[in-house]
Amino acid sequence: MTRHLRRTLVVPLAVFVAAVPAFAQESRTYSPVEAPARYDEDRPSPDFHRGRREAVLAALPQDAVAIVVSSPARLRSNDVHYQYRQSNSLYYLTGMTEPATVLILVPAGAAVDGREVREILVVPERDPGTEAWNGRRVGAERAVAELGVEIAVGTGRLQEVLDPLLETRRPFVLPWPDGVEQGSALASQLAYLKQHIPVLEVAPGRAGFAQRAMLRVEDEASYQRLIGMLDRMGGVEATAGTAAADMTRAFVEAGSVAAWLQWKEENLAEFADSMLLEAVLTDLREIKTDEEMRFLQEAIDITAAAHREALRSIEPGLHEYEVEAVIEYVFHRGGAEYTGFPSIVGSGENSTILHYESNRRRMEDGDLVVMDIGAEYRGYSADVTRTAPVNGRFSEPQRQIYEAVLEAQEAAIAAVQPGVGFQAVGAAASAVLAERLVELGLISDPSGLRRFLPHGVSHYLGLDVHDVGTYGPLRAGSVITVEPGIYISPAADVDERWWNIGVRIEDDVLVTDDGPVVLSGGAPKTVAEIERMMTEPGLAAEKVGE
Repeated sequence: MTRHLRRTLVVPLAVFVAAVPAFAQESRTYSPVEAPARYDEDRPSPDFHRGRREAVLAALPQDAVAIVVSSPARLRSNDVHYQYRQSNSLYYLTGMTEPATVLILVPAGAAVDGREVREILVVPERDPGTEAWNGRRVGAERAVAELGVEIAVGTGRLQEVLDPLLETRRPFVLPWPDGVEQGSALASQLAYLKQHIPVLEVAPGRAGFAQRAMLRVEDEASYQRLIGMLDRMGGVEATAGTAAADMTRAFVEAGSVAAWLQWKEENLAEFADSMLLEAVLTDLREIKTDEEMRFLQEAIDITAAAHREALRSIEPGLHEYEVEAVIEYVFHRGGAEYTGFPSIVGSGENSTILHYESNRRRMEDGDLVVMDIGAEYRGYSADVTRTAPVNGRFSEPQRQIYEAVLEAQEAAIAAVQPGVGFQAVGAAASAVLAERLVELGLISDPSGLRRFLPHGVSHYLGLDVHDVGTYGPLRAGSVITVEPGIYISPAADVDERWWNIGVRIEDDVLVTDDGPVVLSGGAPKTVAEIERMMTEPGLAAEKVGE
């Protein structure tokens, strides 16, 4: 017997046989075919992207030339590629969704084709033969009409356009993309750019993080803070054997920010600036425009709808992937192009694994299931987590942990105010959780909380699920997550009635001058709301097709 009555979802199967065309040896003549606009009507407007470009142009020095390169198309096998997703920065500035694209911004202007322009978009040339396989491309002419850029030229003109600019302008770049397909148009573009624009390579991992921080240091206080961080990381030895080792040594041995800045000027002057452009874009992207908020709210609303449908469908005997299928069906039915990240549906012991993604386990009576999911709509990603009892009713230990996490989340949301330090949000949640876990006998003092809450409580949200941001005092117009959790695995040295209780509650919150606004309130969150919704019939069937 099932927990409640269900609607059966019948999925008829059909077999589609596609014939593979045999290409004759003789040459073919293709007539150019004009396709309708590739972009859905519900997209950020050209005016939005133009405004972002103008803001970047205003923030750069007059002698700058800024270069933003698209994400690479990644080959899977033969002529099959992984699904393409544009670089966030290029999409933010142009709305372009095709690979092998380069944006050039020139604050003082440049002469191209007899015109004085400040923005140039380099796009792949149209090729009817290729388009027959991969779809119609925008091309230079339509890029101007549809995207609103001042001028667009074909890929073959990149060197022609950039050569005179690089003779007299300072290049500002973002890190070059990696994993570029050999022989692709982007590979050719990058080969030219790397030859003419030296960029300081950033080491991987912690060393790279420290290296980028060194490049941003401008005052004595930040210099001393970073010295302390490096000491905790292991000092120069932490970067031994990496490209960052010499820089780290120079930074530590400088002894003051003045000496460090002099070392940078003497040793790094020939490298293009890879910090300022990134900092400008980070500052802009942290604060959402009204147009951005419309797309982000739509992504969040779709995600909340998926949570509601998942709650209606969950019951003992279903596999995690069946719940995932319901979730992502709702995503696509709502118009989301992608998931913002791999959906997490973790039940039982898997509920205590923070980034569990396998979603293969059969859910059992008495389990909790954590669903950390986010739809991506027009480039903007939601991130909402709910936790539910598989049988529709929380046990007493499950309820006690759940309500502790919910109380902590409410305290953290209340702390979301302009001017409040970013870390204060997590501190508010931790204070509540530490007190409740002491009361429940799970820890003896607040220092033990880290065993059961090993992650941060907030991050920025936008074009990335972990979006860029300053991580300083909160600013009105930014969107952050608030996601406390408690995870008690069977390895924990506590009474076994607490084992396999993993609870995370996450909402997306807009910072405003009038207080926090929870954007994801459409997803049930209280114990009563969850248990009530789980009595309703859902989409999941006993067996698909029956």
